[in-house]
Amino acid sequence: MELVAVNDLNQAVYYNLAQAYEAEFSKLTEKVPRQDGMFELDTDIAQEQVSAFICYVSGVPAGIAAIYMHSDKDMEIAEFYIVPVFRKAKLGTQFAHALWAMYPGSWTIKQIAGAGYATEFWRSAILKLPGLDLIEDEYVDQYWGKVTRQRFEC
Repeated sequence: MELVAVNDLNQAVYYNLAQAYEAEFSKLTEKVPRQDGMFELDTDIAQEQVSAFICYVSGVPAGIAAIYMHSDKDMEIAEFYIVPVFRKAKLGTQFAHALWAMYPGSWTIKQIAGAGYATEFWRSAILKLPGLDLIEDEYVDQYWGKVTRQRFEC
C-alpha cells in the first residue's frame, strides 16, 4: 500500500474515485447526478485546510481520503472510500491507520444515518489500535443531520 498526497498531476484520479464514492452513498444522501452525469462533491480538496490522499495497491488506485485539518492536532475524516474489490483485504483499516500515524492528535469521524456498515467499519478500525479512548455518540451535524460520531486521540 502506498499513500500519495493529491496534487495537480493526480487529482483526476481522486475525483474519479470520489464519483464512485458519491454514487455508492447516493441511496442514503439522495443525491442525483448533474446533467453531465457527475455528482457534486461535498468536500473541496482545493481548500487550504483539507489534505487529500490516494491509496495505491501495486500501482492501482484503490481508495481516497480527505481530511479536514482543523489544527495541527485536530483532524476530521471528510471523505473516505475504498474500491469494493479491495475491501476484503482490510485495505480500509490499513489506510485509516496510516493516516492516523501520519497525523497524531484528536480525530473525529462521522457517519450519516443509515450507514451502519460504515459505523461498523470505523469502530473496528479504531478498536484495532490499542490504547485509544474511543468516544462514540449521536450528534446533529449542521450539514448531514443526525450522524454517528467517533472521537479519539492517537
